Amino acid sequence: MESLMRILGIGFLLVFFSFKCIAQPFQVKWTMDYTQAGVSSDANFTPTNAVLAGGANDFTLPTVYSQGGSIGAGYIIRPWSLASSKSRYMEFTFTANSFKYNISSISFRLRRSPSGPDIIRLRTSMDGFSTDINSANITNFNVFNSYSIPVHFANLSENTFSIRIYAHNAPSIHGVLWFDEITINGIVLPIVLPLELTYFKGEASERAVNLSWETAWEKNTDEFRVERSSDLVNFEQIGSVNAAGENSSRKGYHFTDNLPLSGAGYYRLRLMDQDQSYSFSETIDISTPETTDAMQVEPNPASPEKIIISGKNINPELLSLNSSTGNAINFKWVKNGANSVILLPIHALQPGIYILTSRRNIGKEHVKILVR
Repeated sequence: MESLMRILGIGFLLVFFSFKCIAQPFQVKWTMDYTQAGVSSDANFTPTNAVLAGGANDFTLPTVYSQGGSIGAGYIIRPWSLASSKSRYMEFTFTANSFKYNISSISFRLRRSPSGPDIIRLRTSMDGFSTDINSANITNFNVFNSYSIPVHFANLSENTFSIRIYAHNAPSIHGVLWFDEITINGIVLPIVLPLELTYFKGEASERAVNLSWETAWEKNTDEFRVERSSDLVNFEQIGSVNAAGENSSRKGYHFTDNLPLSGAGYYRLRLMDQDQSYSFSETIDISTPETTDAMQVEPNPASPEKIIISGKNINPELLSLNSSTGNAINFKWVKNGANSVILLPIHALQPGIYILTSRRNIGKEHVKILVR
C-alpha cells in the first residue's frame, strides 16, 4: 500500500530547490522548402508564416519553388522594382511567449536571375523598420549567396520580433529573386527568481485542502499565486498570498482551499517577482475524501484493457478518460449492473496515470487511475 501511495502521489510531496536556469541558444528558421512556415528550436518562440508585401507574386502561383543550388528549395518572387521601395519586401516574424531573450545574428541565402534585383536591405521591428541594419549587392547571379549579419539586440521583452528583406534595382519586371534558409539566432535568457523554496506540501481534511510552503530567503518577491487543476493540463488561479519582498531567514506560508475538487486535485505555486517575472513550483497532488455517491475504480491499479467503475447515477455518456498529459483516450463501455460501468479502451493502455472525469449537474468529478 505504501508503494502504491508513493506512485499515486497521495498525501504530500516535499520539494527542495532554488530557481537557477542556464541561458540556452535558440534558432527560429524559415527553410522556404515548399512552405512559408517557420520552425523554432525553443518552445519560447512561435514563428508565423513568411509574408510577401507590396503586391502579389507574379512569377507564378505563390507555392512554386525552385531546386538548383538551394538547400532543399527556395521561394521565387517577382516582380521587383528598379527604384527602392518601402512597400515591397519579405517579412519574417515570431512571437516570444514568456522568457526574455537576446538576438545575436540574422542569416539568409538569396539567389537572383540575371535580370533580378541586385541590391538588398535588411530592417527590423526594433526601430519600426525605419533604418537599414545592413545592405548588400548581390554580385553573382544564378547561384545562392549566403549572408550572416551580426546584431546585438539584448534583453528583449517585446512580444513580437520581425525582420524585413527589401530588394530593388531589377532592370526587368521578369527578374526574380529566390529566398532560402532565413534564420534568426539568439539566446533565451534565464529567469532567476530571488528566492529559495525549501518545501511545498499539502494535506487534505474532510472539507478542505491545507497547503503550506517555506522559503529560505527572498529578495524582491511579490506574491505566490496558488493554482489548481483537475487534469494536470488546465490550471486556474484559486488565490494568492503576499510574499515577504525582502527576507534573509526562513519564512512559512499557508493557504486553504475551502472548495477542493472531489478526489484528486493538483496544486502548484506561480512564484512572482516584483518585475512580474515568474516561475512555477513543482506540482503536488492531494486526494480529498470522496462522498458515498462518488465514483470509484476497483481494482486500482486497473487493467490496461478494462476499467471497472462503481457508484450511483453514473452516466457513461458523460464520462471521459485522459492521460496525465491531457490526451483523450477513446473507449467503449458496457453496463455492469445498476451501479457499475466497464470501460474498454480501444487500444490497451500504456502503464501510467490516467484521469477519469464525469460531468455532473454540480460540476465535474475526477478519479485518478493507475495502470501498471
